[in-house]
Amino acid sequence: MLALVRGVKALKPKEQAMKKLLTFVVVAILTSAALAQETGGITGIVSDGVTGQPVPGAVVIAAGMNGPAGRAMTNREGTYAIKDLEPGRYKVSAKAERYYPAILPDPVVVQAGEMTSQNIQLRPIQQVEPGRITGLVTDARTGEPVPGAMVSAQSMGGTRRAKTDERGRYVLKDLRPGAYKVWAKARAYKPANFPRPVVVESGQTVENIDFALAPKPRKGAILGRVTDRKTGLPIPGAVVVAQGEHGAGRATTDRHGFYKMVVPPGKYHVAARARGYEAAAFPRPVPVQPAEPTGHIDFELRHVQADAE
Repeated sequence: MLALVRGVKALKPKEQAMKKLLTFVVVAILTSAALAQETGGITGIVSDGVTGQPVPGAVVIAAGMNGPAGRAMTNREGTYAIKDLEPGRYKVSAKAERYYPAILPDPVVVQAGEMTSQNIQLRPIQQVEPGRITGLVTDARTGEPVPGAMVSAQSMGGTRRAKTDERGRYVLKDLRPGAYKVWAKARAYKPANFPRPVVVESGQTVENIDFALAPKPRKGAILGRVTDRKTGLPIPGAVVVAQGEHGAGRATTDRHGFYKMVVPPGKYHVAARARGYEAAAFPRPVPVQPAEPTGHIDFELRHVQADAE
């Protein structure tokens, strides 16, 4: 190089200019070569963390102090190569479809003129498949199927419902994995809860979640009439109330003084009142049987104004 420069001084001006240009080109080439030798890179294989198979199409990124410095995509064999990295420490991450992104916990050190080997494993995203719950709803007394019963399954994600068919069978579909509270109800039956949470796994069908529903007791009735104690005439619009251990009832007399009150079976304390009359209670508890009327629960009310006179 020194001889080349001395030779330039001995030449004519035009030739000296050409020689200077040649010298600049040579220096630039030598400088570029020197700089190229000062960079390094990172290479390796991206594989499935469960099967160990290569993951093609994964994107690997090397980030330095000032952000991303290079990236590369894996080939069919899962191999990648990030080149032209300045020597230093890099945070390396990788991502791919159907996999969770991964960031290496320790920085990767790149040396000048070297390709640092660094393999990466990606954890696959589990594909969640819906599950199902199936079972049978029957009459606890007869064992016969209960068609049209509503079965519900509730979890943190919401509630799913299904009706039983003519055979009393139901299928709760599209259930996300998890624990469910399941219950059943039907008209004329008492609702029932399954005694424990039902756990549904991904893609699983949980069978034999059955219910035997107890029929509700058929209601009975209390019948009677409310009249004026002095005149014997009916008192329309009188209010009759019943209070029992299994429920309560209320009725209003018609224009003939008659009333009818539908209540569950049991024993009731019954009383009547009307405007301008003293309230009166029936002297003894009134028994009510399933699907049967209890009649002649009558009241004769004393007129307040008549007694004052």
